[in-house]
Amino acid sequence: MAYAGLFNEQVDIMKYTPSTNEYGEVTRTLVKEYTLRAKVIHLSGSRTLRNDEVQIPYSKTFVLRYHAPIREDNLIRWDDKLWRVQSIDHDRNLQQVVVITEIVNE
Repeated sequence: MAYAGLFNEQVDIMKYTPSTNEYGEVTRTLVKEYTLRAKVIHLSGSRTLRNDEVQIPYSKTFVLRYHAPIREDNLIRWDDKLWRVQSIDHDRNLQQVVVITEIVNE
């Protein structure tokens, strides 16, 4: 069972939608779909050197209520950062959705 006080962070569920600009080009625009409360758990974070650039690949777990309509193509905005969804696990026993993410470094 998930207790209400554990979901103490506010997260925005985002999605890229195609749109056309004034030149007729199809571009992707990031749009907020909805806002949820979540429990955020730190998984890992380290510094790596890739192509002479320092990258910091962080991973977080977001625990949401069971009825949260999240999909693999969504992004999560939390703490002014974007997090890419890697996996979604629906836990029926605990009535929660566990979402494993990684930070977007693009």
